[in-house]
Amino acid sequence: MKICLIGQNLTNMILANVFEEKKLNIDIYLNNKIKNIKTNRTIALSSENFDYLKILTKSNIQSWKSKEIKIFTEGSQSKEIINFNKKKKEVFNLISYSKLNEIISKKIKKSKFIKLNHIDTSSPSILKKIKNYDLVINTENKNFISNKFFTNKIKKNYGSRAYTFIINHRHKDNDIAIQIFTKFGPLAFLPLSNTKTSIVFSYKGGKIDDEKIVDIFKKYNSFYSFNKINKIEKLNLSFEMLRNYTYDNILAFGDLIHRIHPLAGQGFNMTIRDIKIMSKIVNDRKSLGLPIDISVAEDFQNSTKHLNYLYGKAIDGIYEFFRLDNNINNSISKPVFRILNKNSLFKKYSNILSDRGLNL
Repeated sequence: MKICLIGQNLTNMILANVFEEKKLNIDIYLNNKIKNIKTNRTIALSSENFDYLKILTKSNIQSWKSKEIKIFTEGSQSKEIINFNKKKKEVFNLISYSKLNEIISKKIKKSKFIKLNHIDTSSPSILKKIKNYDLVINTENKNFISNKFFTNKIKKNYGSRAYTFIINHRHKDNDIAIQIFTKFGPLAFLPLSNTKTSIVFSYKGGKIDDEKIVDIFKKYNSFYSFNKINKIEKLNLSFEMLRNYTYDNILAFGDLIHRIHPLAGQGFNMTIRDIKIMSKIVNDRKSLGLPIDISVAEDFQNSTKHLNYLYGKAIDGIYEFFRLDNNINNSISKPVFRILNKNSLFKKYSNILSDRGLNL
């Protein structure tokens, strides 16, 4: 059986670990135009997904643990409208995307089952390279295969850009993640240490310069006495769901099949859940002596597409709720969350959905 993974990203590195664990030989095609992945992006992993990664990679991955999430609105900045916590486990494990990618990539380079190939993934010649594989998994959003075969999507443009940066600040006990639904868009504070915090600001509107973003951030920041703002990265935001995950012997995967608003920190958690399902499908087929080929991709699509769409729309619904709520001076959220904040059952199942998604 010949399996190929296409993409220079963290999703591909984790998938490679899954197949290596099953002693399957893998060729990875990396984009030769991308030498190193350097980003200030922070990943918020649920406790269940973080534990899965540690077991899968057999690595002592270190994260910063957030014990609670507090949610504020434009009209309620002195007191959160709701908070989420778990009695025995962290709500989120926060880790640098680049750091996690580095840890897993080092492990892959030592594997006798994995071969790395640097090619131009934007060239049509890639089709000749992959035609003899039993299964090809493509995790790149922009390459020749994605642009030619995986463009039929359910799409929604938020008219927003995510501005992400890390602040250095005065030492403090820093184990609470914060989300403020401002009139400019959701603003998240994700702790990385007692002296560093990642900021994700989903600004709705046209392009604005970095100085203006910093001014808005300062307006809403009453939590940190910071002394440095690191490089600001920008990304256009949209809701995207691929209508068909497969073409010929190719399976689309990762951000290519679902892209959601970052307000709930669930984008990469959805991908980890997809990887778990993929792993189970492969295990089941191996136990029955069945080939690992395009039929794996078809099983994966049948198992996940409806769940990914429903979960993605739920996150989109949260965004639209708070957008509407801000337009009417938070007149909906105040009475609703005053009740929900006291409802232990609501919080229990919200935590379960955040941890496991719809794969209960």
